[in-house]
Amino acid sequence: MMKKAIYSLALPALLACSSTQAAEQASGHSITLVVPHAAGTGVDGVARGFAPALEKALGTAIVVENRAGANGAIGSMAVARAAPDGHTLMLNANPPFITYPLTQKKPLYNPLRDFTPIARVGTVPMVLVVSASSGIKNFAQFEEYIKNHPDIANYASPGSGSAGYLAMERLKTSQGIKIVEVLYKSTPQSLIDVSAGNVLAAFASVPAAIPLLQAGKLRPLAVGSAVRVAQLPEVPTLIEATGQKDFLAVVWYGFFAPAKLPAPTLAKLYAATKQAFGAPSTQQAMANLSIVPELQSPQAFRQTYEQDVSNAQKIMKATYH
Repeated sequence: MMKKAIYSLALPALLACSSTQAAEQASGHSITLVVPHAAGTGVDGVARGFAPALEKALGTAIVVENRAGANGAIGSMAVARAAPDGHTLMLNANPPFITYPLTQKKPLYNPLRDFTPIARVGTVPMVLVVSASSGIKNFAQFEEYIKNHPDIANYASPGSGSAGYLAMERLKTSQGIKIVEVLYKSTPQSLIDVSAGNVLAAFASVPAAIPLLQAGKLRPLAVGSAVRVAQLPEVPTLIEATGQKDFLAVVWYGFFAPAKLPAPTLAKLYAATKQAFGAPSTQQAMANLSIVPELQSPQAFRQTYEQDVSNAQKIMKATYH
């Protein structure tokens, strides 16, 4: 009786083990999707929004792993050091992915050398805002105000290397204006100060600015997307406002693998990402995060990615080199 009882208890475990082994043999090893930022962030939301559809497309379990620290550098470094076998991927956002290493004397990773871009999947546009009570109605008046008040013109910034910093510093160069950076620890506090008139202007993500825009406390002057955004249809793009054909100011989200990923593996991962991108659940996840869906192939992503690195290096060179 004792032997029969032991066999009865062991059989389900053996069957479960066999089932697990069969599943692993059928689907291959699981894939670790590293998120170099904390749970609950936008990057984490995109990763978890994609994961179910990616699992279906690849026939393999996707394990989302948050490895936060050093503004994303800890997780990014871990992926850079992983084997380029397709079993370790990363979903990251820029800024800070490209810009953070530019602020360090001994960066933990090289954004150009250490990764294989797989696909860019979406962007969040920035918007240039001023106080609704400032009297500035449009971008031309903003430029005029700065030129007439060079000693007091300033802008709120969450820090060097941030999307807001890059956008304003590029604006200074392209338009030949002078405006001083005022550092803030958080975007919400900076926007409150802009709305109160304590600081002249700021670049903020459209989702972050929308509440104060809808409340009539901020006025939008230009958006950083390639086309006008649905939430602010009357607001021109920076391309329209400045006449600079390639002037974009966005935070983008993209998938990466370690450097030297074999071409067949890259093709397989991009095909799966493309399939997952089109899934209704994925689209809804990005919509919930106010992300504009935008799929770029590995080739197109590499081109824009390398251009972003070049632009960031030029902008930040004076500060850190």
